[in-house]
Amino acid sequence: MRNALRVAALLAAMGAGIPAASAHAVVEPRQAPADSYQKVTIRITHGCNGAATNRIIVAMPEQILTARPQAKPGWQIELVKEKLPEPVPAGHGMMLTERITQIIWSGNTLPDWQFDEIALSLKLPDADPGTALPFVTVQECDGGKSWHWSAEEGTHTHEHGAGMQMGPAPVLRLLEKRGAK
Repeated sequence: MRNALRVAALLAAMGAGIPAASAHAVVEPRQAPADSYQKVTIRITHGCNGAATNRIIVAMPEQILTARPQAKPGWQIELVKEKLPEPVPAGHGMMLTERITQIIWSGNTLPDWQFDEIALSLKLPDADPGTALPFVTVQECDGGKSWHWSAEEGTHTHEHGAGMQMGPAPVLRLLEKRGAK
């Protein structure tokens, strides 16, 4: 019994050293074949130090030309677009003249103690295996607090100004194209 109490105390002490923001904005899957259509989710795992999330902004990697957000009941979705320098083939005889640069979810709240996911349907680029696609995500919360998931991989979360926390961006890595040898 005495050893069990020591183990419990040790585990509690170890847990106490873990920062509250050890969970992040996470992309799933973390890897997918290049030049494929893929459903991608971004999981928001917590609020902003006790404050509820009320707006989520996801910047699309430059290499992604087409993105479709999944409807999310209770949330409004706004698409921010930019004109492409030249039209590019979009399949089915169509041409793309613009791409989505940001998708913004707003108009609802996600309590700090809950998690949720937002989903996208994407056409991944035909790029080299190992190419990293960062989905820079800004999570705005009540009281002017925010998380900026925009730092490089491997960095730790940290304070960055009044009410703003910063952590690593969720990253999807490309695998070899299906059927490529």
